[in-house]
Amino acid sequence: MNESPDQGRNEIKQSLRTEKQDGVDISRFDHVAELKAKIEELQRSEERYHKMIEEVEDYAILLLDRDGFIQNWNKGAEKIKGYTEKEIIGENFRIFYLPEDRENKLPEQLIEEAVSKGKAVHEGWRLRKDGSRFWGSIVITALHSQDQILGFSKVTRDLTELKAATDQIKDYASELEFQNKELQQFSYAAAHDLKEPLRKIQFYNSSILQNAGEILPEKEKTYLQSSVNAAIRMSGLIDDLLKYSETSSVAGKFQPVDVIAILNELKDFYQDSLGDDEIKMELGGRLEVWGIPFQIRQLFENLLGNAIKYRQKDRPLIIRVSASKEVKRLRTEPGQNIIKSYFKIAVVDNGIGFESESGLKVFELFLRLHGRHEYPGTGVGLAICKRIVQNHKGTIEASGKAGEGATFTVYLPCN
Repeated sequence: MNESPDQGRNEIKQSLRTEKQDGVDISRFDHVAELKAKIEELQRSEERYHKMIEEVEDYAILLLDRDGFIQNWNKGAEKIKGYTEKEIIGENFRIFYLPEDRENKLPEQLIEEAVSKGKAVHEGWRLRKDGSRFWGSIVITALHSQDQILGFSKVTRDLTELKAATDQIKDYASELEFQNKELQQFSYAAAHDLKEPLRKIQFYNSSILQNAGEILPEKEKTYLQSSVNAAIRMSGLIDDLLKYSETSSVAGKFQPVDVIAILNELKDFYQDSLGDDEIKMELGGRLEVWGIPFQIRQLFENLLGNAIKYRQKDRPLIIRVSASKEVKRLRTEPGQNIIKSYFKIAVVDNGIGFESESGLKVFELFLRLHGRHEYPGTGVGLAICKRIVQNHKGTIEASGKAGEGATFTVYLPCN
């Protein structure tokens, strides 16, 4: 059993007292006792450290010499790689690599990287003793004494299960992308195939109403007119669904977009037909985002069109569009909270508004808060707005008060 530091120090002092009684000056030996105690404590600390390393089971921790030969082996290494310490000490760590990796000298390249950079990090397939493979994440760190490299520490973690899960997610994502493309192609084909018979229904029914309306009973004329109206609504719904489908495709179309130019263009477009109604712009300076031009235009065209559609009949409509820049934490995707700079564009109107609890519902596909006969539409426009904003890594919020108006606030990342 190891003696304690105090025991060792007391024994040395007792010995030195005996020597002093014999006429020897022993004052200088007090320092020797202190030094011995410190050495013993250091030895115990080193033993605890090695014991800790040896007992770790989730990581393979190895000590390599300058040429990559294994000098130390812990329980984690035995568990992950399958070799006992007696079997592996003295072997080169190249033994864990696939034949093609050894042929391409990957182990040597990792050692060279650790020498030049101090550390080498790599993930790849490795070999166990029984020939099976595991996905290893390794870190090789150079160990120095002054300017000399003594060897390397090598830490390996078995990430085979994580690798399998990641690969499965990639496969699902690839399959989902393929299915989305097929679905988009199908929606285009189906839409065009549906619109042709709808045009014929609308044409034939309108022709009958125009040419034979006078001789038809009132009930039959009502049926025909309802059929024409239904065909018109169906055609509009197909057009909106095509627009919604188009917002799914975003790859390779991003570029700098001048949002102020788009808003001013839309203001001029709508203002000519508004009469006493007014669109006021409070846009400030530069407002450029990295986006898809036609989608950004469609976003604000829908928001302005929505404000115009749901105006109060007994008072002039006023739409205020303001823009500012602010730093904000936004939850753009599930599990993601990002703090960054955003352009905040608010579209505020004094229209019919909606109840505050409907703020989230208004973006649902096909949702309508008001009757079709009172306010026509398909319930797709605001869903398109939400999809466009999500494509651009932003968010859109809605708030309102029944009878007083609505506010739609868009946050788009600064370019």
